[in-house]
Amino acid sequence: MKNLLFKSSLTVLCLTLFFGCSVNQLKGTWQYDGGIYNGKEQKASPEFQMQRIYSADTYEAFVLEGDAKPELYNSGVYEIKGDSLRITSKFSSQPSQNTDVTISYKFKIDKDRLTTNGVLPNGMVVEEYWKRVK
Repeated sequence: MKNLLFKSSLTVLCLTLFFGCSVNQLKGTWQYDGGIYNGKEQKASPEFQMQRIYSADTYEAFVLEGDAKPELYNSGVYEIKGDSLRITSKFSSQPSQNTDVTISYKFKIDKDRLTTNGVLPNGMVVEEYWKRVK
């Protein structure tokens, strides 16, 4: 009986660890907090904010300016594999970022700070910082 109880407890522990580790830490609302673009630092704008809302496997990106209604400027789907984040744009308000453009980033989440590193389709090397707001 003790052996069966131990095996059951071990199975529950393993399942908890497995499902606990597969929790999507990206889900939520993230606000742009600056970055480095081709080696040049850029701070977040004091006049407007950029936010991304990640749900289970989709995202929406908004610009928030003063009391104006948030403006959707990009949306699509994403996939996480290990430390890689693959984002495919399905909508963009910018002609240079047509739909079905896929960008792969390395990403790291440290508490409420998200750092992404990658190369944009135009060749620009980026490192962006985002802070969790929800």
